Amino acid sequence: MLRRRRLLLLLLLAVVAVFLWRQRSAGPKIEPGTFLHLRLEGAYVERPSDFIGRLLADQPATLIDVVRTLNVAARDERIAGAIVEVAPLEVGWGKAEDIRGALAAFKAAGKPVYGILEQEAGGSNLEYFVASVATRLYLAPASTAPLTGLAAQYLFLGGVWEKLDVQMHVEKIAEYKTMGDMLVNKSMSTAHREMADSLLDSLEAHFVGAIADSRGLAPEAVREVIDTAPASARDYQRAGLADGERYFSEVRRLDAGGATVVAFEDYQRVPLSSAGIATGRSIAVVYGVGGIVQGESRRSALGQVMGSSTIAEAIDEAGKNEAAKAIVFRIDSGGGSALASDLIWHATQRARDKKPFIVSMSDVAGSGGYYIAAGANKILAQPTTLTGSIGVVFTRPNVGGLLQKLGIATETIGRGRYARLNDLTTPLDAGMRTKLLEEVENIYAVFVDRVARGRGLTDERVDELGRGRVWTGTQAREIGLVDETGGFLAAIAAAKEAAGIPESEEVELLHYPRPKPFAERLTEALTTRIAAPPRLPAEGEIRAALALFPFVDGGVLALMPETIRIE
Repeated sequence: MLRRRRLLLLLLLAVVAVFLWRQRSAGPKIEPGTFLHLRLEGAYVERPSDFIGRLLADQPATLIDVVRTLNVAARDERIAGAIVEVAPLEVGWGKAEDIRGALAAFKAAGKPVYGILEQEAGGSNLEYFVASVATRLYLAPASTAPLTGLAAQYLFLGGVWEKLDVQMHVEKIAEYKTMGDMLVNKSMSTAHREMADSLLDSLEAHFVGAIADSRGLAPEAVREVIDTAPASARDYQRAGLADGERYFSEVRRLDAGGATVVAFEDYQRVPLSSAGIATGRSIAVVYGVGGIVQGESRRSALGQVMGSSTIAEAIDEAGKNEAAKAIVFRIDSGGGSALASDLIWHATQRARDKKPFIVSMSDVAGSGGYYIAAGANKILAQPTTLTGSIGVVFTRPNVGGLLQKLGIATETIGRGRYARLNDLTTPLDAGMRTKLLEEVENIYAVFVDRVARGRGLTDERVDELGRGRVWTGTQAREIGLVDETGGFLAAIAAAKEAAGIPESEEVELLHYPRPKPFAERLTEALTTRIAAPPRLPAEGEIRAALALFPFVDGGVLALMPETIRIE
């Protein structure tokens, strides 16, 4: 009986879904002279949303939705302009650059962008960076938006292990591989400080230059204003960084002339044909997001995880799909397992043999994230993307002292010279250290080879650019690790060019990995919403959540320091 009721419920929901899809697919009616209303707030994930996902559960806003919809609106003759509210954002600089670039392209189409900055506390560097592209920019009257300038903070755990009586051993290649520094040092090394200053200088120059260009100011004048940390609308207006203070209703009435407004979420449902845009051929987009591990992609306590099996299969499917004339691999990852990275890299080479393969870098594509990008026909990164970090790190703690403090005794017996190499209660002797270093050097040599082959460089040159060093997208383009600076839409344009598709032709995007079938997703949604008693996570779930923690299972990692955050 219960099974029959569940089947009936599934059938009913399917009928409702089809009805709602038909209702939504028609989209709203757009009158000439309409203004698009977009509120930018919170996090923006990679890959587009889909109707089924929005129907079954609340989906976070997606970056691809924003940039693609703005691109359509820029060409829709019925859309006269946009009013954009910028509230606190939870994105990195690469995604912020993509959004800002889409707004700039909208404005370049001859359509005004009226921005409203809504900040209440904390710094507003990134939010102002996005909003500053507006034709006219206002602050909400009660906003407090201090523009303080960029800062980067780095975390060091060296002092923790002493207190816990843990001996932490690290082998890394090379001096700039600061993941190892983060684990064992108490302060910055000389090489770490050199790299950190270089990254901050590059990002600050782009940050200031973009603001200066949008507001018609000299970069020196912008830096002088930043040193005063303007916060109120009056401060911003006096410095030439804004045009006053207004509420949304006032902007609509005074700037947009009381025009009809369509919400961004509603405009997303407008068919391309009604906007005068005809879709032609197709391009596949594969999304590689999160730390890189072996196996299937999943979500863990550490966020999204990129599984080598899932992504390699997605790349293979895109390569075999004859409808897809090119592939864009969208990467947002600080790396992870070196082996998993190589498995994904190998899939990119299989696909590249079939059709043009373009990489688009988001906030970060470093270490393993660069490894999986290195074999592309062309690599694009935003000026503010963090990339490179060509290097590897191996970490191994000896927790014997900690266990003794807790009253836990262990004994390990083995057969073979290195049988106890992965025993985390055994100190490393000289032979063990040599063996670990050999393993790290071998993985680094493979990493260097992959990059050299993909970028047309010598191993020696890759080693010079590598050694664990992180670069901004701007720097990476100058030294040959990246071909062009640009965002997602620029990567689509590059894919069209490589596939011989005219620039004016709109392409359909085929997204990978493919979402699960409707019935399966519906069943999972229903199962998830049935109340269940709380339980402790199983051992397998705990290990999956810790899959990227540097010293679990003794793996060699192509991993960036996750503490690089400039705000």
